Amino acid sequence: MKKPLRILITLLIFLLASESYSQELNKIYYGIVSDSISRNHYLEFKNDSIVELTSIPRHMQSQFKMTFLYNKENGIITVTKNRTLESELEKLNQNGFKQFSEDIQLDIDGKALLDKTNEIVYVFLDDFKKGHYTTYIINGEEFKQKNMMTNSYGLVEREMKMNRKLKRKLKTIKADLEKEKYTIVVYKGIDAYFKFGYDRVLGVIELNRK
Repeated sequence: MKKPLRILITLLIFLLASESYSQELNKIYYGIVSDSISRNHYLEFKNDSIVELTSIPRHMQSQFKMTFLYNKENGIITVTKNRTLESELEKLNQNGFKQFSEDIQLDIDGKALLDKTNEIVYVFLDDFKKGHYTTYIINGEEFKQKNMMTNSYGLVEREMKMNRKLKRKLKTIKADLEKEKYTIVVYKGIDAYFKFGYDRVLGVIELNRK
């Protein structure tokens, strides 16, 4: 009985694969995408006109970096596409950052930056280093499951223990889940931000009995 429950949680997590403020200089923003085509990434505002895009480190892959000009006006940051060589545009596409081949508008919303066109939310990376978890909401009851920790090479350093209360809850509804008597909706990135707030951008899995 234990193994199927662990597999279920693993599969659900896998479906996620995070006052007046301004952008903060020299702080890393974590960009969380809502689709499976684009890639999560980092943005760092180096000064009042330059922002750097960086890919998240992965094992056996070189880290991609590219700088852009930006300006801020009326609560909106505009990242300007580079007037550059075609080869540079190809690199953006190859690394999953096609959206940066056009100008990007980021709405400042509290601590978050919102790219509504490309459905990406940017949050402070430091805000999630200590609490990297997925939220489960089962028939209105909320549970937090810590996610796996990876190092700078993208390798798993430590697997988190399963939340016992969540495990027990899933066990009580397991039969109904197998009979497809529950709807399962996965929210991530900007979708999770709009529905559940800043602290839950890394992912929410909502299960409700039909």
